[in-house]
Amino acid sequence: MKWIDKLEKRFGHLAIQNLALYLVIGQVFIFALIYFGRITPSILELNSTLVLHGQIWRLFSFMLIPPGTGILMAFAWYIFWMISQALEAQWGTFKYNLFLLIGVLATWLASLVLPYGYFTNYYIGISVFLAFATLYPNFEFLLFFILPVKVKYLAWLSLGLMAVAFMQPSMATRFGIIAALANYALFFGKYLYQVFHYRQRRIEHEKKAEAYAEEAFHTCETCGATDKSNPEREFRYREGQGICSVCIDKESKAEA
Repeated sequence: MKWIDKLEKRFGHLAIQNLALYLVIGQVFIFALIYFGRITPSILELNSTLVLHGQIWRLFSFMLIPPGTGILMAFAWYIFWMISQALEAQWGTFKYNLFLLIGVLATWLASLVLPYGYFTNYYIGISVFLAFATLYPNFEFLLFFILPVKVKYLAWLSLGLMAVAFMQPSMATRFGIIAALANYALFFGKYLYQVFHYRQRRIEHEKKAEAYAEEAFHTCETCGATDKSNPEREFRYREGQGICSVCIDKESKAEA
């Protein structure tokens, strides 16, 4: 995208390589503090009202909230780091940084619109996963370390869960989802439109091809029989008009 290329020429030197790794390290450190009771996750969540009252760290600390407290955290960290590495390799460091930055800015905006809401990094993480699934739809994860599942199906599942969450009464959840999807749409909207447009054109072409295949090639001007309705008949042409073998036989008998 041209606007990203222009931004990269001007601000590319500010991009941070392996940003995902630093985020994971930060989340591991924060998890240790939470585990030993030094802090609580709520003090990290983004809330614009509290930010305006001096708790500036919330503008950044919400990105360091660990993905839960269970045993699967290490797996979640590994997945986030792995897919981020793939995106950074595909896009380049600046574009990956920009993707996360726009997600953060969109979440900041959502918190200003909803000043008493509390926001986390959960849906920004989902947007990173959706970006990976869009670029590598056939990549396979081992579900429960046994069952291979293509990432595109997991992405659809994630979208379904987001739709369910969006139907819940929490406005912070709704705005968080909108911010994450806006980030994703900004990067992939044009691509998805092109894919949809191409698919629609292909469907229309297939329908036209099927309709053309069903059209009769020969039509008897006398009885209206066609090579589709009566494939056993032969057709001949006289003065540009088709006539089937049955009508020809009838004319021959009538002349006799």
